[in-house]
Amino acid sequence: MKVIACRDFGYDCNAIMKGRNLDEAIDACIKHKVSMHHENPKELQTPEKRAEIASKAKDLA
Repeated sequence: MKVIACRDFGYDCNAIMKGRNLDEAIDACIKHKVSMHHENPKELQTPEKRAEIASKAKDLA
């Protein structure tokens, strides 16, 4: 299980996105950023942005 905290991107937000693997966690994070923080989904889907989001992921123990 992978988790990504919204707070790690500088938002004052307590949301934690989870996924069974890294791709699912990234997708959940993108969905959250689009719906809650009004970010552009096309910009978030670039390989560079996905890699940046992935760098914040942690393993859920």
